Amino acid sequence: MTRLPDHEFQRMVDDAKARHNLSDIVSRHTTLKKRGANELVGLCCFHSERTPSLEVNDNKGTYHCHGCGAGGDAIRFLMQQEGMSFRDALLSLTGDTFPIISEEERTKRKAAAEREVADRVTLARSIWQSSVPVAGTPAEVYLRSRSIDPKEHDTVRYVETPRWRDPETGETGKDIPALVCALQDANDAIVGVQCVFLDDGGRKKYERLRPDNTKAKAKLTFGVIVGSALRLGGIGEHIVFVEGPEDAMVLRQQLPSTPVWASCGTAMLPRINVPSQVRQITLAGDNGEAGRAAVDEAVSAYMEQGFDVREIFPDPQFKDWNDELVGKAA
Repeated sequence: MTRLPDHEFQRMVDDAKARHNLSDIVSRHTTLKKRGANELVGLCCFHSERTPSLEVNDNKGTYHCHGCGAGGDAIRFLMQQEGMSFRDALLSLTGDTFPIISEEERTKRKAAAEREVADRVTLARSIWQSSVPVAGTPAEVYLRSRSIDPKEHDTVRYVETPRWRDPETGETGKDIPALVCALQDANDAIVGVQCVFLDDGGRKKYERLRPDNTKAKAKLTFGVIVGSALRLGGIGEHIVFVEGPEDAMVLRQQLPSTPVWASCGTAMLPRINVPSQVRQITLAGDNGEAGRAAVDEAVSAYMEQGFDVREIFPDPQFKDWNDELVGKAA
């Protein structure tokens, strides 16, 4: 299969998604009600619930369930909910299956989205610029506790930064220690960061119960995650893709001559923008239903782009590559 140049393929995908309101697609499976200026909410299509936890944002073209963690864009929704292949989902968005947004509205949304993305990237870069090397910090303690070599990676550092910010008031939370990973786009620019927030001097991840008794997330991403990746080892003709930063560091120390990239999110594994010099991709998935489903989607997506794609998994008794390293059976 002839591979489209990366910029042409991404433009085709972006144009297809921009033709429709994501809510028109999602509402075929659940009732959505407006909440705020840009968001709609409804009962999640992917798990049984009585209180709506599925959020859909038409301006961003994304959905996320706070109950089961399902999330992504229109293509992922069609693949996940309607069982389409990546190709079929893309074709359905370029046809007349769903209502089409007017050109005027598309232009307006594009301008608003570009301003929002610029602000998010600026924040991510400011967090990265505040970071320091891992050595002698709680991030080193955290990595050693997981049997990961804390050697310096150019894209993995330590920072103390707030977990939340209010863009309207400028108010922020208190600084919390974190392992911070730089997320780069296809042009090598840092466009996002993923922070693994830490507690107890780095001996464990951040832990806090919200008022509703749900756990606050230890990992948060700032900036742009779609299409970007944590890069360990730069770029080569063959690259290993994996979901999380810890697994990426494990595989990098086991495969020192092969670049390893982390999507920093299960839903993002099929969405990495790949530089033109790459020829072969190995998908190093997690065991379990979600991990294998993500690899299946990624295989389809990258094969459609003309890559030679292979897949590997940890031994069945281990959930992920870090658990295999430390011998922690599921």
